Amino acid sequence: MIIEREVLIIGAGPTGCVVATLLARHGHQVLLVSDDGREGGLPVETMVPGASRTFERLGWSQLLEQPDPHPFLHPGPSRRGRCWGSSMLDIQPLDRSQRGWRFLRPGLDHWLQEQAVQAGVELRKHTRASGPLPSSGQGPVTLSTPDRSVIVDAKLVIAATGRSSAPPFLPVEIEERLPETIALSTIVEDATEETDVSIIEAVVQGWIWWLPLGDGRASLALLCDPAEIKAIGRVAIWKRAIESAQGPARHCTTSSTRGTLATARLNSISSGLLLAGDAISAIDPLSSQGLEKALVSAEATALAARTVLLGDASAATMGDHRQRWERGLFRIHRQRALDLYRSEMRFPEAPFWQTRHAVVDSKQTVPNLPVGLLCPSPQLQLHPRWVAAGDRLVSKDGYRLATSDEESIDHFGSVPTAALIELVGDQLPMSQLHRRASQIAPLVQQSPATLTTILGEMCRLGWLVEKSSTT
Repeated sequence: MIIEREVLIIGAGPTGCVVATLLARHGHQVLLVSDDGREGGLPVETMVPGASRTFERLGWSQLLEQPDPHPFLHPGPSRRGRCWGSSMLDIQPLDRSQRGWRFLRPGLDHWLQEQAVQAGVELRKHTRASGPLPSSGQGPVTLSTPDRSVIVDAKLVIAATGRSSAPPFLPVEIEERLPETIALSTIVEDATEETDVSIIEAVVQGWIWWLPLGDGRASLALLCDPAEIKAIGRVAIWKRAIESAQGPARHCTTSSTRGTLATARLNSISSGLLLAGDAISAIDPLSSQGLEKALVSAEATALAARTVLLGDASAATMGDHRQRWERGLFRIHRQRALDLYRSEMRFPEAPFWQTRHAVVDSKQTVPNLPVGLLCPSPQLQLHPRWVAAGDRLVSKDGYRLATSDEESIDHFGSVPTAALIELVGDQLPMSQLHRRASQIAPLVQQSPATLTTILGEMCRLGWLVEKSSTT
């Protein structure tokens, strides 16, 4: 049996539900399938206060503002603690503006699925998609339930299949990856100590994350190396880590009940199949808020999908855009995680910490302030940058190096890139550039210090070449 649908989305976690909801709101026919047997993430997710802007864009501000919140939603802990770089446990209070929220994942997932259905999405649970998915981003996909199979012929296929996404189901390769990590976790049912403080603490075996759920329980996770689990056993590594804890985790007598993949990695795909969320890039849990990343990735994917469905760009073009967008975000989180790992130096002989300290930074971060003649790099080329405009993406004039694998840039801060290229086009010395900037409309309001900083950043990126230090 063959059925036709405009959009088929594989994966009904937060990312898939948001993509489906946004597309259905614009009248697209969306089929969302969920294989409930797949491995999920940690039982609770946190979000920083700034994430309220994401919910506002999605039209769900009421979820955070209503006086009688859903049972899966709790305010963030009132205190935050860490035992990192020192054997002392440091706990600091948080005021209301710093607390954010905690989401219990089963309840949140169910609520997001309800929102999708209310928007007009066709949701099929207990349904597995057979791979490989079409690399072109459109075509037939076989869907199987316990009692039957159907073939769905979709104009657009989107994969929101989570952190474990891999060939042959998806036509992807791992492009970048931090050391392999697994999260061993459990729910502490009778948390009686430090019931309103989130704590991260480094131990020899990795790092521990204690997070009260807000209902008398707490989530306890150990982020560690799969190789060490294989060498000494899951029970042993959990026991040693918990016994060395300084925070409330030290009183836990519950064994870990699940193991969840937590490796940070960026997938690469050279086709028109759109990937969303962890299916394309999964960040290290230490680096930031995974749930917010899932939601903003879903927004970006929905915009790209709508652009394809409206005929404003090909699936291949939007696939390339999505990959470049996720690559930039992944590298920001990668750097943040590495900086935090390197700040912990107490366990130099421990395999977990050795592997993370050994990862080399991929990019120069020291700015270069130019003083001589500047000219555009021969590698610099015009290339469109896709930016959000209402319910779709539109092409803007942008630039990037021919060798760059990230997005084109159309602005440095508030300054159009084209104006900066025009400024240095005649290879004037730095002493004359500020005078010339006063004649270029977008640059008139820029102070000499700001302009010098921007030009230095362009030199750091390799966009500008400094030919001489003489003026």
